[in-house]
Amino acid sequence: MRHAVAVVVLLSVATFLNVVTGQAAGADARRAGAAGGWYTELPAHLKVCDGEGWKGGPASAPAGAVVVPEGDNKGFDFDRPGTTYWFAPGTHTLGDGRYSQITTGANSVYIGAPGAVLDGKNINVYAFSGEATNVRIAYLEIRNFGAGADNGDEGVINHSAGDGWVMEYLYAHHNDGAAVFLGSENTLRHSCLKDNGQYGASAYKKQVADDSAIKNLVVHNNEIAGNNQDDWETRIPGCGCTGGLKFWDVKGATVTENYVHDNLSVGLWADTNNIDFLFDRNWIEHNESVGLWYEISYNATITRNVFKRNAWAGGVKNQGSPAPAIYISESGGDARLASATSGSTNLTINDNYFEDNFSGVSIFENANRFCNSNANTSRSYCTPLVDPKLIPPPYDEDYVDPVNATHPCYTSVKDEPYRSDCRWHSRNVKVFGNEFRFDKAKVPCAGPYCGAQALYAQGADNLPWSPYTVAGIQQDVMFDGGNSFHDNTYIGDWKFAKGWGDTVSWDTWRSAPYNQEAGSTLNGSSEEPPVPNALDADTATLENSTGKWTAWYGSTVQRAAEAAHAGSYGLRIEATGGSGWGVTLSNWPGFTTTPGAKRFSLWARQGSAGIASATVSVQWFDNAQQLLRTDPVAVGELSGSWQEFAAQLTAPAGTASVNLEVRSAGGSAGSSLHLDDVVLADLE
Repeated sequence: MRHAVAVVVLLSVATFLNVVTGQAAGADARRAGAAGGWYTELPAHLKVCDGEGWKGGPASAPAGAVVVPEGDNKGFDFDRPGTTYWFAPGTHTLGDGRYSQITTGANSVYIGAPGAVLDGKNINVYAFSGEATNVRIAYLEIRNFGAGADNGDEGVINHSAGDGWVMEYLYAHHNDGAAVFLGSENTLRHSCLKDNGQYGASAYKKQVADDSAIKNLVVHNNEIAGNNQDDWETRIPGCGCTGGLKFWDVKGATVTENYVHDNLSVGLWADTNNIDFLFDRNWIEHNESVGLWYEISYNATITRNVFKRNAWAGGVKNQGSPAPAIYISESGGDARLASATSGSTNLTINDNYFEDNFSGVSIFENANRFCNSNANTSRSYCTPLVDPKLIPPPYDEDYVDPVNATHPCYTSVKDEPYRSDCRWHSRNVKVFGNEFRFDKAKVPCAGPYCGAQALYAQGADNLPWSPYTVAGIQQDVMFDGGNSFHDNTYIGDWKFAKGWGDTVSWDTWRSAPYNQEAGSTLNGSSEEPPVPNALDADTATLENSTGKWTAWYGSTVQRAAEAAHAGSYGLRIEATGGSGWGVTLSNWPGFTTTPGAKRFSLWARQGSAGIASATVSVQWFDNAQQLLRTDPVAVGELSGSWQEFAAQLTAPAGTASVNLEVRSAGGSAGSSLHLDDVVLADLE
C-alpha cells in the first residue's frame, strides 16, 4: 500500500501456453491484436457500459421463478435456497431501513427483466448479503446504496463475500464503498462498475492463520470506471484503500478483457499476499494513479495488456518517486508458491503496450518493509513462507520496535530461513517483449521520473533489530535478485532510475554493472552500449582485491583502506629505494578493448612525502600482441589531497587490448603514492 471472479472457465494449461507466447487464443483475437498480442484499438466488446448488457435479461419470468414485483420489496422472502427470483421491469426498493437488504439463499438466482433497477435511495447500505454459497445475480441495475461517503471498506453486492457467487451483466453505479465484494470461487463478468464511492470491486475477507483468505477468482470482460468518487485517500490519508478493483490475500485470480479507465485512484491493485495472478488483454487507461499495482505479492503474469495515459495526476502530485503504469512493490516470483493460474514462478511482464503513461515499469523495494516491522502497513500479515503467517496481538506500534516481540521474524530474523523468508522480495521480475512509447509533449511531466523505467530500493537504516540495510536491498534488487529488462522496444525520450532512484542514460542502463535491456532497441537503434570501463572492477576500485596490479621494480603494492578515494580501499604504492620505481598489470597484454575514442582517468595523492609526480603509460596492442602505440598521461604536482587526472585518448585502428604501466623517478625508500578509481571508458 502507500509510498503506494464467477462463471468463466479457468484457462487450461494449453490455453495459457498460447497466452505467454503472445499468441491469441482465437481467430477474433488474432485479427484484433498487434504482434505482441495486445489490442491495437479499443474493441467494442470491452465498452461494456455502452453495450448495456444488463438490459438483456429474460422478458418474462423463467419457469418456476418467483416474481418480484416492481416497487417496495421490503419484507419479501428472498432467502429461500435453490430458488430463482425474477425482478419485474421497473424500480425496486427495500424500504427505509439503513440495513434493509436482500439476504440471499444458497444456490439461488436473482435475475432482472429488461429495465429492472434495484435502488437503495441513498438510504439502504447493502443490496445483496449473507453467507449463502453459489448465488447468481444477473441483469440488474443496482444504484444509490449508501447514504453518501458511506460503506468504507464494505461491499454493496455480495456484502459478506460469499463463496461460489456469479455476478454478471450488472450495472452497479453511484454506490458507496465497493459496488461488489468478491469471495472464493467468485466470477464477476460482463458488468459495468462505474462512479462508485470507493471501489468498483474489492476482494477482501478476514485474515486466516494458515491459508489465503480468498481463492480462485475470475474477473472477465467488465468495464470499471470512475470509482473512488468519495476520495477515501483524502478522508484517510495513506490508507491505500481505493481503486477500480482491489485484491487482498487472494490465491489464484484470472483478470482478463477488462476496460479499466478514469478511476480516481489506482486501476487494478493486488495488495498483500496475493499469489498466482494472470492479467491478460486488459485495457487500462487514464487512471489518476498507477495502472496496475502488484504489492507484497507473488507469481504473476502480466501479458497482452494496453496501458495508456495512467498516473498523470499521481505523478504530478508526488514527484518523489516514479508514478508508473505498472508498479511492482516488494513482489516477485517464488517457486515454492502456487503458479497454476499464472503459469509462471516468476513475475513476468511481457508483450504489453505502453503509451504516454507518466512512467513505465517500476520495480521497487523498501528496505524497512518486512514481516513484523511497523514499516509494513499490513501489520498483522506475515509472508506465506513463515509460520505463523498471522501475527497475533498485542501489537507494539512504536516504529522502531517489532510488531510482536515473540514472533520468529523478531526472535530469529537474523538467521536463515527467517532472514530470507520474513521479507517480501522484488526478485525474479522479468520485463520483456513490451513496446514502450513516451511523448513528453503529451504528458504533463513534473519532477525527475517522468518517462522513466525504475529498478531501485529505498528506506532507512533506523530499525536497530533489523538485519537488512538499504545498501544490501539495493544490491539484491539491482544485481542479485534476477530482475531483468530485455528485448523491449522503446520509442521516445526514456530515462532509467536505479539505486536510490537517481536516473541514468540508456547507454549506462545497458552497461556494466546494470547490464539491462539486452536485445532491446531505443528509437530503432540496437547498437551496443559504450564500455564504461575496460578494466575489471577490482583493478579499477580495489574493493575486493588488488586486481591485476603488481609490483614491477623498486616498489611494493598493497590494497589499503588509507588509500581509498570513493570506496573502502585503494592502491598503495611504496618505493623501496631511491632510484625510481614502476608498477604494471599482471595480465599482459592487458584488458580487452576496441579502437576509437576513450577517456582515461584516475585519482591520486601522496601517501607520504617524496613522490611529486608519476607517468601512466597507456599501451595499445593488436591481436598479435604487437604494440601499436603508447600514450603517456602525466600525474603531476602531487600533494596530500586527492586530484583527478584525465586525458582523452584514441586507441589506434587494430587495437585489441590495453596495458597500463605507472612509473616515477622520484621518491625514496618508504615514500608512497595512493591511486584509486582507475577508468578507461569508451566515449559515447
